[in-house]
Amino acid sequence: MKKNQVLVIIIGIVSIGFITDVKSRDNTLTPQEIGEGWKLLWDGKTTEGWRGAKIATFPPQGWSIEAGVLRIQKSSGAESANGGDIVTTRKYKNFILKVDFKITKGANSGIKYFVDPDLNKGEGSAIGCEFQLLDDNNHPDAKLGVKGNRTLGSLYDLIPPDRNGKGYHFDENAFNTAAIIVNGNHVQHYLNDVKILDYTRNTQEFNALVAYSKYVDWPNFGNAAEGHILLQDHGDEVFFKNIKIKELKDEQLPPETGETFKIGMAGYTFVNFDIDKTLEIMQKADVHYLCIKDFHLPLNSTDEQIAAFHAKLAAKGVTGYAVGPIYMKTESEVDNAFAYAKRVGVKLIVGVPNLEVLPYVDKKVKEYDFKYAIHLHGPDIALFPDAEDVWNHTKDLDPRIGMCLDIGHDTRNGKDPAADLRKYHARVFDIHIKDVTGNTKAGYSVEIGRGIIDFPAFVKALKEVGYPGVCSLEHEKDMKDPFVGIGESIGYFRSVIKTVQK
Repeated sequence: MKKNQVLVIIIGIVSIGFITDVKSRDNTLTPQEIGEGWKLLWDGKTTEGWRGAKIATFPPQGWSIEAGVLRIQKSSGAESANGGDIVTTRKYKNFILKVDFKITKGANSGIKYFVDPDLNKGEGSAIGCEFQLLDDNNHPDAKLGVKGNRTLGSLYDLIPPDRNGKGYHFDENAFNTAAIIVNGNHVQHYLNDVKILDYTRNTQEFNALVAYSKYVDWPNFGNAAEGHILLQDHGDEVFFKNIKIKELKDEQLPPETGETFKIGMAGYTFVNFDIDKTLEIMQKADVHYLCIKDFHLPLNSTDEQIAAFHAKLAAKGVTGYAVGPIYMKTESEVDNAFAYAKRVGVKLIVGVPNLEVLPYVDKKVKEYDFKYAIHLHGPDIALFPDAEDVWNHTKDLDPRIGMCLDIGHDTRNGKDPAADLRKYHARVFDIHIKDVTGNTKAGYSVEIGRGIIDFPAFVKALKEVGYPGVCSLEHEKDMKDPFVGIGESIGYFRSVIKTVQK
């Protein structure tokens, strides 16, 4: 057993002690997050784990902690001229970093990574790659630089964000979430779960960008193997909370490393098997994400049963990322599903609601701040046969209501799943992958690669739109003995990913 597997087991056991109300509090981790290996970078109460970028202790002025929020106090608007930047006491290499932030009118700040505090001992900010935080409408820096490379979400002074046609949104009056994924030299910026920037360090192209930037005089800028994480004091009032990190190690990364999407399993694949057999097969297939079905974790499960379930998944290196599909014919069934998802600790429900309860689902996603993915079913039933039908029923609802794009059923209803992904990707929150023999109701499920779906085209579409979710195999052939077909399908899909990467 690998060391990281032992760690995951320990983390999973610790998660049993959590209770439901912890899941909704700021600056805490859910049992699921603990099982996944997330850690808080800030505890919401103290300055532990942080220091000034140019001093050995936390700044004595300029920063304050108020009701679980870390605040940069307003000063002159100059770089690091009051309290100064703060950095983590540790360095980080490969990671997923998430930070909730709120900026005030005209504010400027940033989240930096690969920071070396020793590079700049003089005036101004410490040096590192920067996820720019900026009020684009009211701060002059938005109009400086080149083609928007100093605007919100940019790699500051190097690469502008791509915020067009991707479901991008930003609320200037509320907290928003910045995420940075570092996997070796490959780096991505996300804003409110939408990928807005993607680049590779240690390349001729990156070094050329640096040569024409304000960082030209800093040796090896952005190419260090590791560095500190920094929150910037730029003299404007900015707020932070829910600062968390998941460190990535080579042995923990799945074969699809480098893609924005992950490979998972739809729980229905294992309708004839218990969770232990399910996890055994997932481990053999090197698949780490499971959409949880209620026959594995019933809707009336207690908090203790849910925590034990997460611990069992964590021991096998598996994350339960969503629940469903769950059929909902009444408002009370909608209530039960949302309450269940909250207890499980996920924020994605795959559902099949009757049309008359859609307005109530719209109300619940606002209340819970969950995403709701409607599972489409092809020509077999009239309710939600394809992606276009789901879109037509949800386009005027809350943007957190979208679809689980089942590419097999979409194909069997005469549609092109790659084209539908490109067209509706802002509302695609989950994907079920499978192959089918035809584009009519007569088409039936087969192993991926043996049917008519153009998987290279579909993977190219996944990469093109920057799909950030999970592609879960829903294997519906030989369901009492599906294991060879599962292995063949996962292997084929991963080989297509590798081929498309080249």
